[in-house]
Amino acid sequence: MLLEVDIYKKLSEFDLDVHFKINEICLGVMGPSGSGKSMTLKCIAGIETPDSGRIVLDGRVLYDSDQHVNLSPQERNIGYMFQNYALFPNMTVYDNIASPLVARRLDKTTIHDSVIQLMKELHIEGLEKRYPRQLSGGQKQRVAIVRALAMNPDVMLFDEPTSALDPEMVGEVLALMKELAAEGMTMVVVTHEMGFAREVASRVLFINDGTIQEDETPEELFDHPKNARLQEFLSKIL
Repeated sequence: MLLEVDIYKKLSEFDLDVHFKINEICLGVMGPSGSGKSMTLKCIAGIETPDSGRIVLDGRVLYDSDQHVNLSPQERNIGYMFQNYALFPNMTVYDNIASPLVARRLDKTTIHDSVIQLMKELHIEGLEKRYPRQLSGGQKQRVAIVRALAMNPDVMLFDEPTSALDPEMVGEVLALMKELAAEGMTMVVVTHEMGFAREVASRVLFINDGTIQEDETPEELFDHPKNARLQEFLSKIL
C-alpha cells in the first residue's frame, strides 16, 4: 500500500507540518513526547482534521483540503490501535472485537466467524466472555489489535503499542507485530522500542516540534544520527 501524507495543522505548542510517502511494510516513527507523533496518526486515521494538506492511500483520496474531501474514519479502512487500548469496559472481549463489524451491519454469522477466526490467529481464544478488567496488559493489547484487524484494514496504525506493558509482555506483543509484518500488513508504528524499529521497520522517521527532522533506514538513523535533537533523544532511550 502506498500511503502519501502531506499535512499541516496549527497546534498550541507548535505547527504540525509533516510530509512523507511510504510503500514499505512497516514505517517506524520516533521522537520526544509531545512532538506530534500521535497527532500525525490521528490525522491519517481521520480522528483529527488537518488545517490543510492531502492524505492519499493507494490512489484513493482520504483527505484533501483543496478538494474539500475528508472521509470519515469508518470510510478510510485504516486500523488504529490507541496507546491506552480504548476497549469498552462494559463489553466482553467478543463484543469489543465484534463492535466495528456490528457498526457495519454485517450478519451475525459473518461476525461470529470473523471474530473467532481472528482470536485463534492471534492466540486469544478462550477469552471471549471476559471483560477488559479481567485481562492482563498483554491480553488487552492483543484484543485491541484483533478489534482493529476485524475491519480488514489496508493500513494499521500503532501508537506506542508497548508503552503500558510490563517488560515480560513487550516481547510477546513485538513478536505479534513481526508476524503481521511478515504477512504483508502495512503498518505505521509510533514507538520508543529501538529493538522493534531495528528488526521490523524498513524506515524510521524522527519527529521533533511538529516536523520530520530525520528520515533514514534504522541502521543509518541509530548508528549515524545527524540531528542533535535525535542524538539527545537516543541517549535517553538507550
